[in-house]
Amino acid sequence: MGENGGAPEFGVEDLVMKFRKVLAMCFLMVFGTFMFSFKTAALKSEIIVGLDINVPPMGFLSESNEIVGFDIDLAKEVFSDKKVTFQPIDWDAKELELNSCKIDVIWNGMSKTPEREQNMLLTRPYMKNRQIVIVNKNSAINKLEDLQNKTVCVQKGSTGSDAFKNHEISNQTKNIIELENMLNCLNEVETLKSDATVVDEIVAKYYLNGKGLSGSFKILNQEISTEDYVIAVKKGNTELKDKIERGLLTLKESGKAEEISQKWFGTNLFFWEDLELTSTEASNTSKDLSLKPIIQGLWVTFKIFLFTIIFSIPLGLILCVLQNSRRKILKLLLKIYINIVRGTPLLLQLFFVFYGLPYVPVIGGYLTIKDRFLAGILTFVFNYAAYFIEIFRSGFLAVDKGQNEAAQVLGFSKTQALFKILLPQVLRITLPTICNECVTLVKDTALIFAIGVPELLSNTKNLVNSTANISSYIITGAIYLVICMIIVQIFRKLEIKFSCGGKV
Repeated sequence: MGENGGAPEFGVEDLVMKFRKVLAMCFLMVFGTFMFSFKTAALKSEIIVGLDINVPPMGFLSESNEIVGFDIDLAKEVFSDKKVTFQPIDWDAKELELNSCKIDVIWNGMSKTPEREQNMLLTRPYMKNRQIVIVNKNSAINKLEDLQNKTVCVQKGSTGSDAFKNHEISNQTKNIIELENMLNCLNEVETLKSDATVVDEIVAKYYLNGKGLSGSFKILNQEISTEDYVIAVKKGNTELKDKIERGLLTLKESGKAEEISQKWFGTNLFFWEDLELTSTEASNTSKDLSLKPIIQGLWVTFKIFLFTIIFSIPLGLILCVLQNSRRKILKLLLKIYINIVRGTPLLLQLFFVFYGLPYVPVIGGYLTIKDRFLAGILTFVFNYAAYFIEIFRSGFLAVDKGQNEAAQVLGFSKTQALFKILLPQVLRITLPTICNECVTLVKDTALIFAIGVPELLSNTKNLVNSTANISSYIITGAIYLVICMIIVQIFRKLEIKFSCGGKV
C-alpha cells in the first residue's frame, strides 16, 4: 500500500516484469501459430498450384482466358476433395515461390534434376520427355555439330538450358541467349535472331502442330537429353507429396490418366512405375555464394546507364531547341515522337526495336538490329531523350523571356544567348528533375533482360534460384541503393555549384 493508504505503487522493476510476461506470451502465441500452420500446411482446404502459363499443353491460357492443360486436369482430379487455385509464376523464381510458401505445389511439366532434388521434394516421374533442338526451316543446321559458332536460345531456369550448357556442343557455340519463355525462343529462331533453340519435345510439338507453325521450323533428329517429368512440393511436406502420388496411382488404375492423356496428346504418354515409396529427401547442402555473376551483371548495368546518359541528355537538349523551329513538319514529327515514347511502355519499345524492326520494310530489304546490347542502348537513348526534351522545355519556359530580348539588344547572337545566358539557367532549374530521371534509369536497366541481355537483377535472380540463397537479393538491393545515393550526391554538388555558391 502507499504511504497514504491509496492504490499500490508500481516501481520500474514491476513494469519490466510485466513487460517481460506480455512479451513472452506474444512470442508463445506467434510461435504456436507458426508451428500449427507448419504442421497443418498439407491439410489445408485450398491447394495453390504454381505454373508457367506459357507451356502448352501442360498448362496455358485458353482463348476464354482460363488456365487449362494436361497438368491442370491431373491436378484437379488428384485434389478433387479440395479447392485448387492455379497461380501463374515466374518460372525462374519457382524455388523461391515454393520455399516461401507462396504456392504449395509446382506442377507444370517440370523435369527432374539433381539441383531441384536438393531444393525441393519431388514426386516419382509421371511422364518421359526429351530436350530437342529446333531450327528455322531454311537453316543449314541438320545435326548438333552444325551448332558450332552459332547462337542458341534457351528458356532461363529450364532443364533445357541446363542440359544444353552441360552438353559438349555448348562450348563450341558462339553465344547462348536466355529468355523468359519458350515462345520467345521460337520467335528468335523464326526471325533469325538466333540459329536454334533447345526446348521440351512434348511442349514444342504440341505448340507447333496446334498453331500450324510446324512448316516454319524443323527438329533435329539428335536429342540433347532425356528426362522425367515430376511434381514438386516444399521439402519436409511428405504428406502432400504422398497424397499426390497416391492420387496419380489411382488415376492410372482407373484409366482416368490415360483418358486425360488421349484428350491432350491423342495417345497415352502418362508414365508411372509402381515402385515402393522411398525417401526423396536430398541432402540440403547449400552452395557457396559467388559474387561473380553479380559483378558481371553490375558491369552491364553500368554500361547501359552510362551510354544512355551520355547520348540521351545532349539529344534531348538538341531536339528541345529544334522544337522552336519554324518548320511545322519538324515540330509535328517531334510531337509525334514524344507522344509515342511517353505513351508506350519502355518494355514494349525494347521488344519492337529488337523483334519488330525486322518486319519494317526499307529500301533494299528490311531494317534489323542483331546486336542485343546495341538494340537495348538505342531504345533507352531514344526513350529517355523524349523525357529530357520535356524537362528542358519546362526549364526554358521558366526563364524570363526578357533575358533573351536583352541579350539581342546587347548584341549577342542567338547561339551566344543560348549557351551563355539561357542554358546555364535552364540546367540549374532542371537539375532536380534530371536527377530523378537518372535514378529511374538505374532501375529501368533491369528491363533489358527481356531481349536477352543479362544485367544485374537477372543475374541475381539466377543466382538465388541456383543456390536457394536470398542473400544475393540483399546484396543487389544494397548495390542499387548505393548507386542511387551516389547519383543524388553528385547532383546535390552540381545544384550547389549552379546556385552561385549558395547552400541548397
